[in-house]
Amino acid sequence: MVHELVSEDFPRIRVGIGKPIDEYDAIDYVIGQLKEETYEKLKEGIDKAADAIEEFLKNGIDSAMNKFN
Repeated sequence: MVHELVSEDFPRIRVGIGKPIDEYDAIDYVIGQLKEETYEKLKEGIDKAADAIEEFLKNGIDSAMNKFN
């Protein structure tokens, strides 16, 4: 989207995925098979991101940033 808009001047919600442990290649970390415990953390992160989006839509970016950062 940034490329298409030729700008980074718009509100957005970013969701991080952490960093790979040294033994893993970054590509495998991002697209590889998830362990069950990692999958549970991912589900929690998705729920939190959904809540942040809802807050952003209802009350604006500042409110969402204050609540979720």
